[in-house]
Amino acid sequence: MDPSSVLLALEQRRKWRERRKRVRDRLRQLERRRMTLRKELDGVRRKILEYDRLLTDLRGEAQTRPSRSHVSPILRGR
Repeated sequence: MDPSSVLLALEQRRKWRERRKRVRDRLRQLERRRMTLRKELDGVRRKILEYDRLLTDLRGEAQTRPSRSHVSPILRGR
């Protein structure tokens, strides 16, 4: 092997190592982002459940209360 091809091979090896490192770093970054999004999604799901329970409670209260549509309004004379 001549010296120029050895240098070229070493340069290519260095480039591939750098490329692999960049890919690994990007994968770590994406994994961290995925975990953050998963935590946010869990929080949103908890809020949805909380509001769903609240809405169910309010609907239950509305059904047990007497309806206002059956009460005749008080009319004032002219």
